[in-house]
Amino acid sequence: MTRHRPLPALLRAQLYQHLAAMEKAGLPPDRAYALLDLGRAGSARVAAFRKLAARRNEPAGAGLASGLFTQFEARLLRAAFAAGSPLPTYQRLADFHAARARQLSTLRSRMVLPVAILTLALLVQPLPALAGGTLSVGGYLWRVLAPLLVLGGAALLVARAIAWFGGGGAAPARAGVERALMALPVFGPMHVRRNMRDFIDSLALLLDAGLPLFDAMPVALDTVANRLVRADLAAMLPQLIAGATLAQAIRTLRLADTGQLHALALTGEQSGTLPEMLRRHAASESDTINRFQLEMMAWLPRVFYALVALWMALGILGGPPGPVAPL
Repeated sequence: MTRHRPLPALLRAQLYQHLAAMEKAGLPPDRAYALLDLGRAGSARVAAFRKLAARRNEPAGAGLASGLFTQFEARLLRAAFAAGSPLPTYQRLADFHAARARQLSTLRSRMVLPVAILTLALLVQPLPALAGGTLSVGGYLWRVLAPLLVLGGAALLVARAIAWFGGGGAAPARAGVERALMALPVFGPMHVRRNMRDFIDSLALLLDAGLPLFDAMPVALDTVANRLVRADLAAMLPQLIAGATLAQAIRTLRLADTGQLHALALTGEQSGTLPEMLRRHAASESDTINRFQLEMMAWLPRVFYALVALWMALGILGGPPGPVAPL
């Protein structure tokens, strides 16, 4: 299968908004795909998707092979098609990518001033040496451009790494990255919560469609991107087979804080509203994750400001010494 870089967040939001609107209108899939237009940036992928979908009659796999869907999105959509209607998942993905596009746009606008201050500092700091004749014009340009090139390269590598990891593809290095990510303070627990949210949301969708718990569990497990979290969740299956309730099995999970989830699952099982309780938990977790992402978007420019100020202070303190007075 050809590997594709994920489409930009705004295009992915448009893709799922279109699919959700067509599903809500009751159009057959081939007609909905024929009306799909993502502009020049996505035209080749749309054409490949339509051919593959017509031949395979399996939209999730066609979207993955054509590059319209990431691995994670294809897993979610397989679970949605197994549940019956993909409309809730289309809408959830559309909302997620629209929010991500807004966050990225906000981040870019907030980073303009810090980057401008850094560029100005790089331009000004070597000027005394250039004016004093101790630095050539070429050396001045190198002193200005080298840090910008290093920062630009680092930002590009980080963006590529995030796109690769977010794509959900399997790779030998992925397990190590997942383990390291889970060990990070603040970010690690939120990463686990995001994977747990995906599992619970998919499980609720499948149970609401009438699938038995034993049939729904493997499909919902496939939507969990982190293999360590997936293995922890999969350990519930033998307990369920042995006769434990879902609430009892949830209590044995090791990687996530399951207090609220256990209480809601117990209430749902006792009242016969388990899918509704699981959806409520998934919605609460989604709100928490979105607030966390917004806070990170607000703090990143401040951290960059602090690093620029520290670099400028070190440059001033470590500047060339003045002339020594004769004894």
